[in-house]
Amino acid sequence: MGRSVPPWRTRVEDELGRLVPYRRALTTTDQHALDHLMNEVRQRRAAGGMLPAANAREVMLLNMLVGVMGRLERLEQHLRSLREGQDDD
Repeated sequence: MGRSVPPWRTRVEDELGRLVPYRRALTTTDQHALDHLMNEVRQRRAAGGMLPAANAREVMLLNMLVGVMGRLERLEQHLRSLREGQDDD
């Protein structure tokens, strides 16, 4: 008996593979940025697998946004700690 929905990991890698021509057209800096976003998707594959019938692209974008938001929050926290350190001087 076959599966009606391909495994999540396969779906994600297929979608990421479709981005290769787009990636090639980007500048080196933008390629690195896209690589980071693609890694955010891969790091959250397990969470995406909780929605197996979902559109892979929607979940991939959500994973990218979660990753960017986490990074932004860490940077904001770092800035706050640097500012607090300056106030102590």
